[in-house]
Amino acid sequence: MRERFVALLLAASVVAAGGCSVGNDVSGDAEKARDFEAFPLYWAGERFEELDVSYAELGSPAPAASFIYGTCEITGDHGCAPPLQIQIFPLCFHLDEAAANRAWTRRQIRGAPVGLFDGAPVMFTRHTQIKVYRGQDSDPGMALRALRALRSLNAVPPRIGPVGSIPPAAPGVLEGTTPCRKLNRRPRARRRATGPVRARRRRSRGRAGPGASAAT
Repeated sequence: MRERFVALLLAASVVAAGGCSVGNDVSGDAEKARDFEAFPLYWAGERFEELDVSYAELGSPAPAASFIYGTCEITGDHGCAPPLQIQIFPLCFHLDEAAANRAWTRRQIRGAPVGLFDGAPVMFTRHTQIKVYRGQDSDPGMALRALRALRSLNAVPPRIGPVGSIPPAAPGVLEGTTPCRKLNRRPRARRRATGPVRARRRRSRGRAGPGASAAT
């Protein structure tokens, strides 16, 4: 199970390296992320320190979201590690592996426990795991600074700003004494789609009235 989880993370890194070399529609993907409803998305803003967002992707690997800051130079056959990569997973996603290293019992950032997985810090919030990897041209403290700078990108609660507390995982969830419950989100009502239908129905009833009177 752990091997499969690590493989997913490595797959995301390969995607990120490819994104750094060829680029993508970052602004378009950021807009899609703002409308994402499955779970909360957190990032470090459009720019973190001296690094701009250079790559954004939803659902690769599923059910993750990834944000890349800065670019890297490919020097071999295995891609490159971007300076900063933020990955967001639902809290329950392979939680037993992610929380196996109990460093989260000794470290918190903005009130949320921070553990260690695959050599990277992982924050456990109310509904998400947030992993931060550092790579080319980064310093050892960059990943933790990025966690301190997190803020909400989409509208799924709990929403947070760049300062203030971050709601942690519920008591007992990381310890395994309380079941981790998946976040069930209902899609928002699409008013633009339903409004005209209702209007047409009202108009059709209005036209039927006089017709019925004439028939009688």
